[in-house]
Order: sequence, then C-alpha cells, then structure tokens
Amino acid sequence: MNDKLATGIIGCGKVAHLHAKALINGVNSNFRAVCSRSREKGSEFAGQYGVNSYTLVEEMIRKEKLDMVVVCTPHPFHKDPAVKALNSGAHVLVEKPLASTLEDCDQMMEASEKSGKTLGVVSQRRFYSPCLRMHRAISEGRIGRAALGTVMMLGWRDKAYYESDSWRGSWEHEGGGVLVNQAPHQLDLLQWFMGGEIEEL
Repeated sequence: MNDKLATGIIGCGKVAHLHAKALINGVNSNFRAVCSRSREKGSEFAGQYGVNSYTLVEEMIRKEKLDMVVVCTPHPFHKDPAVKALNSGAHVLVEKPLASTLEDCDQMMEASEKSGKTLGVVSQRRFYSPCLRMHRAISEGRIGRAALGTVMMLGWRDKAYYESDSWRGSWEHEGGGVLVNQAPHQLDLLQWFMGGEIEEL
C-alpha cells in the first residue's frame, strides 16, 4: 500500500526550488508536477526535477490526481491558484504570507472551509532546534508562565533584493514592507510561544 501524497508545485520562482527538493526527498511525498503561467519556464523547471509541467492548476490536479500542492507564486498571486487548487480537491500549503490583502486571505480560508481541504502557510522556523527547545520549556512550565512576549527584529535588505523581482517593495504588489515580507516568521513564533490565538490587534 502506498501512503505517499501525490504532490505538486504552483509557481516556478526561486523559492520553488527549495520546495521541489523537499518534495523529492520527503518520505511521504511523490512529487509529480509543476504549474506555471509561463509554459517555457514551467517546462524548464519540470525538466530539472523530472516531473510534468502544466499551465492550468485544475488540469494539473485532475490529471496527476494530486493530494497536495505548494503555492510558490509572488504574494499578490497566492489567492487565485490556492482557491483553484482547494476547489479541485487538493490540500494547499502557501509560502508566507498567506496573501497580500485581507480580502484575499478571507477568500482562501472560505474556499478551504467549503472544500474541506486544509490550507496552511509555511512557518518553518517552528522546526528550528532553538525554537523547539524554547517552546518546550514554555509549554512544560520550566521557566514559569509566559505573561509578556515581545519581538525585536533586526534585518536589512539591500537595493538589489528589491530589484530582484518586479513585485517586491510596493504596497500594491508586496502588500507592505518588512511586516509582511520578513516579520511573519517572528510574529508566528511569538504567537506560538505565547500559546494562543491573537485576541486583539
């Protein structure tokens, strides 16, 4: 009996290569296909990893019988492929942030609820060894009850970073600056360490 999930990727940018390697090496993954708006880019990416290439999300999921896809498109293009994948019967993991607008996030979550498929966002820093140790210490009460948590983030991106992709560095396309693009990791860890959903913002 094969317990592996049939997996695919939507979007062929830089981060997609990390996910392709993870899906190839994952013991529970059978990486089968990639979908790109650009037929040429998709074919090149697919050839590199020995999978099939598509330009339509629904066709990829139907023909490959995919259980799960990872959305690796730029921020403003997360919603459409995610909703299409959920409505086509696949679970969806999205590169952070979930989307660049609240409206897009709401539509993605609504599609997940209606389809009964899981929608997740990449939060890989929870698996870093120091983060796991900190969470365990807090959860087990070894350092007392957490009453206050703060995040101080020291980061910097040069001009070349923002010029590396046309969608970076604008409200319209990126959805904001550091808070949306770099800080989600720290905000996720803060929420995880503090042990609950955010009640007020």
